[in-house]
Amino acid sequence: MHIARVNISHIDFSDDSFSLVPPFISSQVPAALVASVSRCGILHPPVVREKSASSFTIVAGRQRLLAAIEAFGAASCDCHKLTEKTEALDVLAICLEDALLSGPLTPVERAVFFSKALALAEEQEVVARFLPLLGLTPSPYHLQRDLKLLDLEEPLVIAIHQGSLDDKVAFELGKLSFSDRLALFEVITTLQLSVGNQKKLAVSCRELAERHQTTISALLHSQAVDDIINHTEANAPQKTAKLMRWLGCERFPRLSQAEKEFQHFIAGLALPDQARLEHSLSFEKDELIFTLSCANRQEFLAIWQKIRDLFPPDQARKTTP
Repeated sequence: MHIARVNISHIDFSDDSFSLVPPFISSQVPAALVASVSRCGILHPPVVREKSASSFTIVAGRQRLLAAIEAFGAASCDCHKLTEKTEALDVLAICLEDALLSGPLTPVERAVFFSKALALAEEQEVVARFLPLLGLTPSPYHLQRDLKLLDLEEPLVIAIHQGSLDDKVAFELGKLSFSDRLALFEVITTLQLSVGNQKKLAVSCRELAERHQTTISALLHSQAVDDIINHTEANAPQKTAKLMRWLGCERFPRLSQAEKEFQHFIAGLALPDQARLEHSLSFEKDELIFTLSCANRQEFLAIWQKIRDLFPPDQARKTTP
């Protein structure tokens, strides 16, 4: 590999042999990169591989080249040039090394890399040579796991790549029917759910659908959910909070009823603002925890003098088993 001046018109931008994103994912050149190239030129030369005497494939640096074209209409560029004799797997390894300079790969980029590497080498070699570079244990499981992402519909793959759909949630969606998968994905994207809420939504809907012998799609298109999602005055966080509460009530009706009765009980006490009454986790015990906030020691002592006689001596106190 050596530096050479390459005519940009000789670079085949349509050849994505060493691209780590699927062809249906297009990304705009960041304005910051264009501005940087305008000021200083390309600081990190792209890598190309000869296809013939006057044709090159991009190995790394596609956006840098596009930024140079956009910044000042570059007609040529200094590039690291690989000969056509360079083994394809070694070229792919260079592509990976360059990509890792910008940070960890997305799950989709990993999947595309694994797909291309497995077309050039045996699984055992791919596992041993590349997984440690990606911070993964050398196990075929990682290959098989990530490759499943590429079987999903294009909108889901794009969302995973952009980070709006968690890859672990996506694996669970992949086990569902097409209609159930898209129904969940629609809610996730509409409400822009966090990873935690994505997981909660998927688990809750699957459990409720099984319990009521219905589909997740039917559940998410019920009147109750439609009213939450399409509420005209609520914003996305408010809709999310209400949807999560509804799912919790549907999954744990007894717990929800107990919570409702407890809140009614508290309302009847008319507690002052500085007082708080809490129940045990999931009402597993009958005990209650009463908390009273005081501005200072003097305020506490004044209150304590009035209530100290309500507490039995140590030997008379009953402990909760």
